[in-house]
Amino acid sequence: MATKKFKPIELHTNSPEDIFQTYKPEISKAIIEAIAYGSRYKRKKVDFAQVIIKDSLVITLTIDSREFLDLIDDNLNNLIEAEEYETCALAVKLKNKLNK
Repeated sequence: MATKKFKPIELHTNSPEDIFQTYKPEISKAIIEAIAYGSRYKRKKVDFAQVIIKDSLVITLTIDSREFLDLIDDNLNNLIEAEEYETCALAVKLKNKLNK
């Protein structure tokens, strides 16, 4: 069975200090999609974003499978605020699946 490769989002910035505020909806959506991928293919860790600073330094952001449930809860409100309702539905579905 071939696994579909999950591609982390790329965030370009000159100043990483405010990356989580500037890209809040994009990061939240990427986290949920990474959890969906990790859950489906039973991954222990999933890279969900690459932060590219001044087009030279790359920082990869990774989530661990033990954090999946907490991260869903943490990001659901961000997705509602951003009106990303399809991703919200996916988050709720994942939460129910992981709680079983």
